[in-house]
Amino acid sequence: MNEQALDDELAKPEYTGLTNQQAASAVNAKTVSVRVPVDTGDLKFAMIGAGIWERLESAAPPGSSDPPASQARTLMSACNSSRAIDLDDPRVDALVQQCVTYGLMSQDEVDALNTLADRVVPWVTTNGVGEVGIGAVINSRRRIGAIENA
Repeated sequence: MNEQALDDELAKPEYTGLTNQQAASAVNAKTVSVRVPVDTGDLKFAMIGAGIWERLESAAPPGSSDPPASQARTLMSACNSSRAIDLDDPRVDALVQQCVTYGLMSQDEVDALNTLADRVVPWVTTNGVGEVGIGAVINSRRRIGAIENA
């Protein structure tokens, strides 16, 4: 258990006045948004649904290599791989922005695709705390010098 993360969290004002059980429940219920790599199948399906995939195919006929064909082909190859794609990778962003520049997708479509990387996860998971019980709250409050509540 990441005791320091729990101590830092329980030191926040929103936990003042809560019982140990209420504090444990509040910490366990807390969620945070994180960015995760996107499954290529999910990304490709979203691109097909938005009409982007068809534009990429049209821009990359066999034998063509000039922009925008090279950008379209590179993006399609990435989506056809089995490796998840980190949409926050600067190289991916640069490629996508080139596709926007060449009219293969709009910025609104890019923004919609970017939401595929958003996940809401439990705070305790992202901070290595694990499920918090009353005992963990009591011990944490002792470490931070907070007044124990029943």
